[in-house]
Amino acid sequence: MPTRGLGLLWGTKYMDSSNALAKPPEEEVPAAILRGTARGLEIVIEAKRSIASIASEVLERLDEAPAFFKGSDVRVRVVDGPLPTGCLARLDEIAEMFELRIVEVTASAVPEPNLATGSAPQAIEEPPAEPVVVELEVVAPEPAPVVVAPPPAIVPPPIVTPGTRVFVGPVRSGVILDHVGHLFVFGDVNPGAEVRATGNIIVLGRLRGTAHAGIGQDVGFILALRLEPQQLRIGRQVARASDSDKPASEPELAYGTGGGIIVERYAGKLPRNLVTSI
Repeated sequence: MPTRGLGLLWGTKYMDSSNALAKPPEEEVPAAILRGTARGLEIVIEAKRSIASIASEVLERLDEAPAFFKGSDVRVRVVDGPLPTGCLARLDEIAEMFELRIVEVTASAVPEPNLATGSAPQAIEEPPAEPVVVELEVVAPEPAPVVVAPPPAIVPPPIVTPGTRVFVGPVRSGVILDHVGHLFVFGDVNPGAEVRATGNIIVLGRLRGTAHAGIGQDVGFILALRLEPQQLRIGRQVARASDSDKPASEPELAYGTGGGIIVERYAGKLPRNLVTSI
């Protein structure tokens, strides 16, 4: 039975031991190989291939997983000769497209086996060639301009001046209406509502809640078309309606005296001592 001599694997072809070992055709050798290492991404370049084939191979491999390679440090290893002129610039463009950083370029030679005719291939041990390190200038990005925001403007608090406020009611339960100056309410003040003013209070409706006029003052009055309050306060004096009090069907005026709060029918004019409170 004929026997076949031991051959050496090149790609997918075996060579008979009777022939000299030959390198596979150039077109069968990949123009570029991508490898992931502990230090980042390594691109092995076959220097004898054209720039177009090298660039096409690198682009095709990076397109398979762009997100995986994004932001990696790249070390380029060149075999079988120096890089073609202009190849490094093309690799820089590709690296920028995929947000990569080329940090090192090295060159190494591929040892050619020397086999005697008819003998089995032997491993050839040669000291590894010292890599040629090409130092690339790393340009630090320009620092972003520091924008110093101007100090916030100091807005003075609003100056509250006494005046007259007109409120269109009704003033519903749970609402507290507070004003510095005189207060006019067009509508009812419902039970549970409260109206307060440093001046006088006039309610053109039914006053059934709480009213406090003349806050911080010595004089003041409360006038309502129907006076049915839960509580009246004028200055520091307080009065509550008793269960026996029957609401009048005409406007009434409440004002404070030294002895308490007086409620009387409004006759179209104010007592003389209340004129100064307007």
